Amino acid sequence: MIWQDFVITATNLLFGFMLIPQLKDVITQKHYLNIWSCGFTFIGLCIVNITMATLGLWLSALPICTIMWGLLLIYSWNNKHK
Repeated sequence: MIWQDFVITATNLLFGFMLIPQLKDVITQKHYLNIWSCGFTFIGLCIVNITMATLGLWLSALPICTIMWGLLLIYSWNNKHK
């Protein structure tokens, strides 16, 4: 393992942790996020995860933020189209 893998993973975990309050609000149907923003962020993070895996940065390739943004997209879509 190289040190960059650990730094990127720690940052990814921090960003994922910071999304928890937003995800809580969307799950409880208090509001929804812009579908385009969620969608493009989700797609972009999928691309980044694949890129990290091809570089051999396996910890960095864990889709922590990608899953969070995917859930934000799904719940925002459901809340908007109720």
